[in-house]
Amino acid sequence: MKGASSRSAIAACYAYGLISAAVLGHFLYGVPIQVSDSFSNILSVRPGWDLFFAQGFSGQSYLRPLLWADIKLVFDASHGDYTPWYRGVHVAQIFAAVLLTVGLIRPRNWHDAATVPLGLAALLGMHTFKGTIVEAFPVNTFLTIVLCCLAAANLALAARPRWWTDAIGILIFIAAALTVESGLLVWVVFAGAALFGARGISRVGLAILTAMLVGYFILRFGFLHTGAPSLDERSSGFGFAVLDPPQLVERFGENPGIFYLYNVVASFASVLFSEPRAGVFRFVRAVATGTVMPAYVATLVATTTGTLLIAAYLWQRRQAWWRRDFDRADQIVAVFLMVLAANAVISYPYTKDVIMSAAGAFYAAALAVAAQRVLRSGLDHAGGLRILATVAICLVLGTTWAVRAADAHVNVRFAAFKERNDWAYEDSRMSRRGIVLPPDDRAIFDQLRQDAIRGPAPPNLWLWDVPIFDLD
Repeated sequence: MKGASSRSAIAACYAYGLISAAVLGHFLYGVPIQVSDSFSNILSVRPGWDLFFAQGFSGQSYLRPLLWADIKLVFDASHGDYTPWYRGVHVAQIFAAVLLTVGLIRPRNWHDAATVPLGLAALLGMHTFKGTIVEAFPVNTFLTIVLCCLAAANLALAARPRWWTDAIGILIFIAAALTVESGLLVWVVFAGAALFGARGISRVGLAILTAMLVGYFILRFGFLHTGAPSLDERSSGFGFAVLDPPQLVERFGENPGIFYLYNVVASFASVLFSEPRAGVFRFVRAVATGTVMPAYVATLVATTTGTLLIAAYLWQRRQAWWRRDFDRADQIVAVFLMVLAANAVISYPYTKDVIMSAAGAFYAAALAVAAQRVLRSGLDHAGGLRILATVAICLVLGTTWAVRAADAHVNVRFAAFKERNDWAYEDSRMSRRGIVLPPDDRAIFDQLRQDAIRGPAPPNLWLWDVPIFDLD
């Protein structure tokens, strides 16, 4: 029976997820610790826990104490084996993200299982996920937020509340909110799920979470006087180019609201259509200059087709939504839409693909559950034209997201090649700049450099020259 629950189908989905995570994790484990931000961050936490208070709670633009605490915990646990420990934590995060996504989709039979590979390909191949595997922090904070949001969704969509789900939900919110600003999306997940009928978190638990959200803003702005990033702090994309801080100040210094509104709209559209990317309309620019690459087309087609499928799902379910008759798939799609909007708003100071990684993860889950219903509806109808259109959609989605998933693996290998080369020449660069590290810092530098250079050299894959992969 097509709709009957199948343990073998559920097991197959989790097995597929473990294999997907293992393959990506294998290549990720071979990426050296980055020379850029990672090395300086490790040096910052080496002396002691003072940084947890000094930089975590007294920053001018950021309130991220647990970001530094995570880096410090892994540093102390490594006892000098920095690369295996930091990369091991990163690989564990990938496994957790994949398994939490499968748990959120919750396949129950072979029909449901057929869309799980699509959902995982979208999770790993989404351009917003790229930064969670190649970003420079020793412990990837944005991937941490993705995990917190996915774990919150799994709790919120449980059948009924229990005392421990409330307790875990509160701990997840605290951990996420004090790691990076986008961690506040955990509250959006809980509130959005409750708004659409999910009862995994009790009303008391939701009230406590709301009080903690208010407390966060009081702590940040009322007591610590921590602001938000200003225009002169970092570069950001706008239109068809990336503007440096002086250019941003010159253009928007007197009226930053236009720039902030652009960032919100651009971040929102980026998840749905992969354009613009980090605020830059890359595909449009390529069309105008005649430099369109297959990678741009594959990314645009994959996300746009997926967005249209989610829109078709919403159209099919419009009457049920009007009656407020929500099932689990409805709740997942609704939470995606709410996280997407909130994530875009949080991105107002500057645009960056990885900031939207939480919305990207829920896009993958929404795409999987939408595909289960929309494609089944198309195949169940006897009309030949509708069946043909459904098959065509399956081919487009399967092909383009397969390319995007492969792109994730190629990017990891490319990152390994790049970081190894950076470490090989960093010593001479520091010498030319007259930089002399203290003995303790030099010992860490030498250890990380040896790990990078003496490890297996990533092959110079010919695929790196194939334009279907996005190596920007």
